[in-house]
Amino acid sequence: MTGGSGPGAAEGRLPLPDIDTTLVNGLRVVVCSAPVVPVVEIRLTIPYTARMPGEVTRCQLLAASLLRGTAHRDTDAHDFALAAHGATLDAAADAHRFTFAGHTMADGLPDVLALLAESVLEPRLTEDAVSPQRDALVRRIQLAAHQPAALAQHALLRHRYGDRIAALRQPAPEPAAACTPEDLAALHARHLGARGAVLVLVGDLRPKDAVAAVTDAFGAWEPGPADDRPDASSWFAGGPLLRVDRPGAVQSVIRLATPALPRTDPGYPALHLAQLVFGGSFASRLVACLREEKGYAYQLGSGVESVPGASTLMVEADTAAEHTVPALAVIRAELERMAAEPPSAGEVDAARSYAVGSTATAMSSPGALASGLANLLHVGVGSDWLHGWGPLLEGVTHDAVVEAAHRFFRPAGFTGVVVADEAAVAPLRRGDTGELDF
Repeated sequence: MTGGSGPGAAEGRLPLPDIDTTLVNGLRVVVCSAPVVPVVEIRLTIPYTARMPGEVTRCQLLAASLLRGTAHRDTDAHDFALAAHGATLDAAADAHRFTFAGHTMADGLPDVLALLAESVLEPRLTEDAVSPQRDALVRRIQLAAHQPAALAQHALLRHRYGDRIAALRQPAPEPAAACTPEDLAALHARHLGARGAVLVLVGDLRPKDAVAAVTDAFGAWEPGPADDRPDASSWFAGGPLLRVDRPGAVQSVIRLATPALPRTDPGYPALHLAQLVFGGSFASRLVACLREEKGYAYQLGSGVESVPGASTLMVEADTAAEHTVPALAVIRAELERMAAEPPSAGEVDAARSYAVGSTATAMSSPGALASGLANLLHVGVGSDWLHGWGPLLEGVTHDAVVEAAHRFFRPAGFTGVVVADEAAVAPLRRGDTGELDF
């Protein structure tokens, strides 16, 4: 696949990857030449499926430990090897994947790829390497558990999918504290295989030479289990909101959700334009009413969260406690208005221009382009998706956006949580159930 400086560049379109290939072991390699500065951005994504409660937490600990040395060098030697090439590497894990992100000076790419492969294939999972990461992870999880946004996120996960699935996807301090190097070694063998992994390289490089360097570094990587791919999120029903009590809180956190289309669905571009009209841009209806006109919320908006095979349409608002009930009323009214007064042709055109321009701006740097490509490839779209995003949007008809507005913005299709003091939501309570009317 060729890209770079073809006709698309003259039209302001994002570049096509120069190479999109898959090695024999299943590692997909996507390379994009963007010689802005003599740096190459590196993104490696390894998908996995958590099968047991606490596994996500242990995977987060594994990710934190993978760059703390290898079988052939300790932490100091590992860090020195990175520094010698002006390189950085970080690792993280969530409920669906391990992610390695960093950059290197262009001439150091082969050596840094070799170091990354060494870290992934032969990590130093000893007690002295793991112990500091374990203690730090326990503290991070404990601190996050008291933040309103984290409380809302965790409560919404349980409310949507139930305790069993939530336990598979939500980090907790206890599994981290009890995790041993032997546990991490077992996780490593189970989850860190080449099959389904994606390596994205963007920057000042020669594409064929870059693929050769990847092959040299990662060619010996074993494919790993055939079934270790992320499960699509379960469907969930709309219904009453759940109150999460936060006594004395002067701020309420509102999080609403409804199932949406995955990015791979042909109807996704129309849904995206509809949500931009609703709440996904500064000029959206929700922002104009809830913040500019009423002054009820200082942080709000809508957006589509995507995972492999599924997406969720989210509506979020942070508001003062005394404005919680009227803010929810405005959100409901704006959802109803999407059907009663569907997006006009002018609103759709404005949303289309915003979507094209904001994507081009957001992806203008090699680092952002590398991350964008890695995230999109993870959810299953083609490596040319960003390049074709503008034409996709141009092809969306006004009628398609109206249909998406009718289909996805019904209040009855949403459920959610409100993290608030009890008094802030008292008028909406459904007896002693903890449920709130919406």
